Amino acid sequence: MSEDRLAIDTKSAADAGKVSLRSLADIDGRTLAARTARALVAELESDAGGADRLSAGERALIVRAAITSAMCEDAETRWLTGHPIDVAAYAALTNNLRRLLTTVGLKRQPRNVTPDLRDYLAAHAEPADGDDSVTIEPAPRKPAKRARVSETLEPDILPCPIPPAPGDSQ
Repeated sequence: MSEDRLAIDTKSAADAGKVSLRSLADIDGRTLAARTARALVAELESDAGGADRLSAGERALIVRAAITSAMCEDAETRWLTGHPIDVAAYAALTNNLRRLLTTVGLKRQPRNVTPDLRDYLAAHAEPADGDDSVTIEPAPRKPAKRARVSETLEPDILPCPIPPAPGDSQ
């Protein structure tokens, strides 16, 4: 196996027969790859409308996309610095990343950040002198607009006479 390929060793002498499953959250985040992956997770979650709006499946796909992206960046850096890379593995990673991002969604999902009117008014209202409480009362309604005379006429009575058509007798 070449040094560029990732080897997954699930057994060691210390824990024979045990498999330790670790995630991005479990590792030390001081490496550049971990910081890059975590930053991309945060950006993708934000693009998807926020972490609180994601399903567990969407969150898992976002984490996979971030880790795959970090692996692509590592391969790209190696190649740009003159080190050999496995081009087939790199192509598979970039294709996998494209599919993950397409599944999650490449378009930004806007979040509704409009405050509730009552909350907005309560936050911007000033209390009366010596009173710490704020009372929000609805504004008085304006009186209804009076209709114009032309709007009250019957449909068959027009405000100006129509001349008779030629040939009509009166």
